[in-house]
Amino acid sequence: MSTPSFQQTLALPQRLARVPGWIILLIWTAAVLLPLYILVVSCFKTTAQIYDNRLGLPQSWGFDNFVRAWTRADLGHNFINSLIVTGGAVILTIVVSAMAAYPLSRYRLGWNGIMLGLFLSGIMLPIRLASVELFTLMRSLGLLDSLTGLILVYSAIRIPFAVFIFANFMRVLPSELDEAARMDGAGETRILFQIVLPMVKPAVSIVAIFTAIAVWNDFFFPLIFIFDDRYKTVPLAISVFVGQFRTDWGLVFASLAISMAPILIMYCLLARQIREGVGAGGGMK
Repeated sequence: MSTPSFQQTLALPQRLARVPGWIILLIWTAAVLLPLYILVVSCFKTTAQIYDNRLGLPQSWGFDNFVRAWTRADLGHNFINSLIVTGGAVILTIVVSAMAAYPLSRYRLGWNGIMLGLFLSGIMLPIRLASVELFTLMRSLGLLDSLTGLILVYSAIRIPFAVFIFANFMRVLPSELDEAARMDGAGETRILFQIVLPMVKPAVSIVAIFTAIAVWNDFFFPLIFIFDDRYKTVPLAISVFVGQFRTDWGLVFASLAISMAPILIMYCLLARQIREGVGAGGGMK
């Protein structure tokens, strides 16, 4: 019978030291997966079945809730509205933030730190505290009850965070790239969009997915800025299933599952670049 080697003896305490971390990860995984499980199984249940057994499997796996949710809430039209608002906010946020972060990170100017600090202050200030003033401004500009108004509001909210991300990624790029491009006759706009921005694709992915999630799931600003049913977004459409005296939870869960699909697809498409961006961002100084 062979005796354990010295390395094996040292490996046992190291493995034991990892046990608390694994336990925490398992608890965190269960806390994340349990709501998703409840959402999935509840999509196929009636309200009575949900109250009887929240964690149990449905009696049948029909798609009646999905069909009724899609037709009763007119989710098809609301999906288009949400896609327009989310896509417009993502594109506008990326373009404006990249143009703002480029001089702050690539030029050696004395006021760069002050300007970046002003942008960062936009992250710390909760915009919802200024909802009344924002509503008054939107009304004076004629942007109430319009998708354009929502796009501008969401972009303004997300730009400070996006500038911070872009500035950190652009700052580590070698300055020789800009100098070589200028010697070839390229202007600053061409340098930004054809050289710098393609080299910070992980930052673009991070800004895109975080902006899309925040805009797609938001209920607050469409509630106070949108009155016409033609311009309602998906979260507003889902709210029609929640009543004061009765709520059809089967339709609520089915509509929530439908609304999650675009964000999940977008995340799956950008997952690799997001992981690269988080890893690269962790090594920045």
